[in-house]
Amino acid sequence: MSQSNKKPRIPVNIIAGPLGVGKTTAINHILENRPAGEQWAVLVNEYGLVGLDAALLERKDESNAPSVRIREVAGGCICCSAGIEFQMTLVLMLRKRPDRLLIEPTGLAAVSGILDTLDRKGIRESVDVRSVICLLDPARREECLDREIVRDQVDAADILLGARSDLASDEQKSAFENWAHGFFPKKCHVGLIAHGQVPSTLLDLVSHDAGTAPRRGHHHGTDHTHHHHANNARQEATGENKDIQLENQCDEDQPLVSLAHHSKVASTLGWICWRGWVFDMERITAWLGNLTALPGARRVKAVFRTRQGWMSFNAADGVENTCSSGYRRDSRFEVIIENEPLPPANVLEGALRECIAQPSK
Repeated sequence: MSQSNKKPRIPVNIIAGPLGVGKTTAINHILENRPAGEQWAVLVNEYGLVGLDAALLERKDESNAPSVRIREVAGGCICCSAGIEFQMTLVLMLRKRPDRLLIEPTGLAAVSGILDTLDRKGIRESVDVRSVICLLDPARREECLDREIVRDQVDAADILLGARSDLASDEQKSAFENWAHGFFPKKCHVGLIAHGQVPSTLLDLVSHDAGTAPRRGHHHGTDHTHHHHANNARQEATGENKDIQLENQCDEDQPLVSLAHHSKVASTLGWICWRGWVFDMERITAWLGNLTALPGARRVKAVFRTRQGWMSFNAADGVENTCSSGYRRDSRFEVIIENEPLPPANVLEGALRECIAQPSK
């Protein structure tokens, strides 16, 4: 089939968060503000057998707006026990060719598992995974993060929103924002909302279709060098995000971007790799160990895809930690070096390429 005859991929958003954080309220708000004339679909997952969330989603029958198709998968998490039913329902909904599909997983579901399903052959060709949004109550943040599932939802999210912020104290809201801004890779957007009022502009802040949506950039006021196998672009943002740029995105044809930031105080080297690169765990761990041993290396951070799954790595002050990660966008590596010249980036990049086990199918 020629490229011109291919049907456009359907935008898909996941609206995640722990139980009781207000996901259904947020989706109702998003649906109320969808573009006129567009046909949207919502796939709702409930852990219990008695489906209620779909019933709580408002169906409006204005004559000038198409109805919203709502399907429910109950009786387990769509990331595991209800996974087969999720796949079947998902395929049926995609065949209807909605203009957008929203997925609301139960608060007990791992978003990483849902993203893995969306990436399966036969499904990934039809979907464009746009912004993954996670809602978290600032007043219950520490309590919720005690649960591994919530940590997975947070890892997988592109956007973190402090929901129910009208019920949180100033101290709790400040603590939430400080925590949310500390992730690697950085979240594309961090904010506070009340009454489920998710800005519609956030739905397309991120895209798996390279070049179609803006992603947040940042500036340090110091020298940066970029070695690309992808195109640079800059796009003006709306609202308060006036400095959003199209972040370097990778694909099979342009699989690697190298980034360097030079400063008298501390410099960084970083790499963004196409998510189709699957790394050998033993080799990539050894490569990361070599980064930590570089003269002046203060911290090494990474998220990467291996044959054992997606992993995160963090090394600082002689302490290393490797664990599974819910992040799914791409593989990323960064080393921070103090008071020493940066090593040859091309040498390290060559060694990084040698850690590839296989391209993803």
